[in-house]
Amino acid sequence: MATTPHDSTGTSFTFPGFTGTLTGLTWTVADNAGQDNIDISHLGMTAGATILTQSRPLKGTAGDTGKTVSIEFIGTGMLAQGATGTLTVSGPISISGGATCNSCTITLAVNDVVKGSAEFQYS
Repeated sequence: MATTPHDSTGTSFTFPGFTGTLTGLTWTVADNAGQDNIDISHLGMTAGATILTQSRPLKGTAGDTGKTVSIEFIGTGMLAQGATGTLTVSGPISISGGATCNSCTITLAVNDVVKGSAEFQYS
């Protein structure tokens, strides 16, 4: 059987207090300092009119890096909101550094393993 070049096999995850097996990960990097505009066009505009824009009214906070990591896991561990520690992911993507747990959800269902998801703000 051929191996796909995008295989994430062997990816591991560690965070203080985490007890589970990683089943999914999403790494997001957004430009909080971006000077992009928002579209304020409306339905009253005619075909061919120039798109209306304005500067974004809200800016990212000084502590918001725009980097988040969302994970899915199997296990009974619950990460406390606000927990901080070293976030380490190794495998096809490598991440290591300080992070804060923004949220954690555990799902229980009949005839299924305990599953969870968590989101971290990466510093």
